[in-house]
Order: sequence, then structure tokens, then C-alpha cells
Amino acid sequence: MNPELEALILALDAVIEARGGDDAERLEAIYQAKLDTTLARRPDVSRERLVRAVDLAHRKWRHAVDEKPTSMPPKA
Repeated sequence: MNPELEALILALDAVIEARGGDDAERLEAIYQAKLDTTLARRPDVSRERLVRAVDLAHRKWRHAVDEKPTSMPPKA
């Protein structure tokens, strides 16, 4: 996975996990700053398109993380 996309996914996940918590505003600011940095490097991409792409990638990543088994099955 692209490290820049991974950083955005993890930042978005932190924002979602912190909703309503003490760190919510700080984490949202970090996520927005990462979006701004990415957009500065990619002037051909709109903010809306980047946010949609990160949302989709986050959903896929979250699904993959949630589907991982918690332990290894016993050896036969």
C-alpha cells in the first residue's frame, strides 16, 4: 500500500475512533493537515475526490482488519 494513503487511512481511523472524545479536534486537525499535504503534492486531484478515495480505502482496510482471525487454527 502507498505510504501516503496508509497515513491518511490511519489518521481517518483515529478521527472516527475519537469522535466525541477529548482528542477528537486535535485528531481531526491532523487528518485535515495530511489531506492538505497530499493535495499540495497532487494538484490534479480535488479535495472531494481525495476524501472519497480515502473513505473507500478506509472501509476496505477496516473490513480486512475486522476479518482477520484472532488466533491461528490448531495444526492437524
